[in-house]
Amino acid sequence: MLTCLQNQKGTALLIALGMMVMLSFIGIAAVFNSSIDITISGSQKRSTQALYLAEAGLERAVHECLWRGFSDESISPLSNLFGWLGSLDGDTLYNNTHVPGQGGYTVVLTSVTDPGTVPPYAECRDVTIESHGASVGGSENATVVGVLRFGIKPSSVFDYAYFMNHFAWWQGYPNGGAIINGNSGCNGHYDLISGWLTVNGNPRYSPADGEAVDNGGVYAGGFVFPLDGFKYQGMAQYAENRHSYAGANLPYADMPNLNDAGDADNDGDLQELNPYYVSLARGELGLDAGRAGQDTNGDGILQASELVIDGCYGDDVGETGNVVLEGTETNPIIIEGPVVVTGDFVIKGNIGGQGAFYVGRNTYVAGTIAYEDPPSERPTFDYGNETPEQYKDRVDNWLEANRDKDIVGFMTRETIITGNHPDSWWQKYIVGQGGWLGDYRNDGREDVGVDRAFGTLTSESNPYGASEKERDGYWTVELYEESTGERQTVDLQIVGGAVSVPSGWRVVAGSGEDIDGDGEYDVPYTYSDDIDFSATFNSTNFSNMPEGVSDYLDFADFRIGGIDGILFTNHAVAGWLAEDFVLNGGLAGRNESLVVAGGHITLNHDPRLSQTGGLLPFGIQLPPVRAFSSVSWEEK
Repeated sequence: MLTCLQNQKGTALLIALGMMVMLSFIGIAAVFNSSIDITISGSQKRSTQALYLAEAGLERAVHECLWRGFSDESISPLSNLFGWLGSLDGDTLYNNTHVPGQGGYTVVLTSVTDPGTVPPYAECRDVTIESHGASVGGSENATVVGVLRFGIKPSSVFDYAYFMNHFAWWQGYPNGGAIINGNSGCNGHYDLISGWLTVNGNPRYSPADGEAVDNGGVYAGGFVFPLDGFKYQGMAQYAENRHSYAGANLPYADMPNLNDAGDADNDGDLQELNPYYVSLARGELGLDAGRAGQDTNGDGILQASELVIDGCYGDDVGETGNVVLEGTETNPIIIEGPVVVTGDFVIKGNIGGQGAFYVGRNTYVAGTIAYEDPPSERPTFDYGNETPEQYKDRVDNWLEANRDKDIVGFMTRETIITGNHPDSWWQKYIVGQGGWLGDYRNDGREDVGVDRAFGTLTSESNPYGASEKERDGYWTVELYEESTGERQTVDLQIVGGAVSVPSGWRVVAGSGEDIDGDGEYDVPYTYSDDIDFSATFNSTNFSNMPEGVSDYLDFADFRIGGIDGILFTNHAVAGWLAEDFVLNGGLAGRNESLVVAGGHITLNHDPRLSQTGGLLPFGIQLPPVRAFSSVSWEEK
């Protein structure tokens, strides 16, 4: 028994020694594996680091370099939109840019190609960028390739029957007195101050897949007031159709810029129509030259002898730039394509054709404007009783049936004036003391804050309070230093209604508080500078003056009965409208002051403006806005 026990002790010792050896190996293996894990973990961190650096370089190239240059009229003028982008083909945008403690990146623009017309773009270029990121020490690398599409497309302001840039308001209309057939919106607050408003909006559809986004209604970058929807009628009475974005995820609708802010023609004058539109009207951009005149023989055809505007009026020696057109039922105005009037444009009466007047200063609507061959009544969305898909089918049928009907645009660089503005009563209610264009919410000055809209968009309790840098006495804009390419956002003090730009620098048109995109500070509207003619209304200063007319007070109607056409300005629409006024087309501006006698107004949106996906819907050339989007973005 004792011997047996002694033998077992010897066996146990061997087993114990074997276990210790095994544990030692296990420990060594564990330490070795831990070292490998640490190495792998460090490698993964550096790889992730390199990927983040590559993406950061690509983001910087897109937003800081490419979009800034493409959106700057002085660098990428509309008349040579893709020249600057094309010049970068093959360039290294950032070379071994160091990020302390992280590594660095190199970004190369590898190609610029033309994909053709790709909705919603009318013209575009695909830009391929490669960004190479390297972690600290360069031991790990990553490459990200992005394809970005830069181009021009119609502004979304033309998707609305009524759109104001920074503040939309309605006041004093009786029950059923104000009707909007189509969507209505603004980039700022939308306020039904008093009275009633009926909005019969229509569905919006995604450009990507054509699916309905919503049912339409009223849209505000701030809030739609009153918040409870009191006195809204039609579909707008339901909360789901009043869209308040409260300053967050703002669906900002870019206003087209008609100014020559980059001085593309090198004449030193920024306060003129962009030469792009002159070239467009002359037929120099691939389209036929535009024409407009009066059908004096009544045959429905615009003869050469009947031309008043052949492409552009005001570009030749001896032309004053100011034009009058008056149409009648037997001798209507006829327009074919886009035409330019470089100065003031006066119009009234019957008009036929498809095209747009691009006006270098003011458009004066002296009387009712009526289509000779108008489209049929637009389809109204039967909210609650039909689906967006069913409505779209009805709209498509309407578009096909009305493809060749009259459609005319009045694209105005400065102000659209309706009615008899020299009349003292007109002036009292528009620009006089208590007139809406003199109200601080609507006076046109460019000191509205960095959110580019009147009031505090994030506040529902104090919406009229000043937002950041609003009404602070400084014009906040971006400056560009010509010799170095440096950019700075600065506050330029407003002194005596003007600002001083440092020598060697220029204002980046459309940046910050430069709402109209002309690169110059705008003071509140005045009658002499913004409303009245630039020259005396007579046959010496205005071409095609009607026989026997010598005074605008005798020529113009005090109140306008209706307008068939699309009104656009990045300044104001102002004037008197008659009882039961009807607009068939659309109205978009930065500000408006329209007095309606009797309190009944109807605005009907023309569906042809938003259903085409191009700048030339049904013969009318819309002013474009610039945009970019991502085509692809992936690790190589």
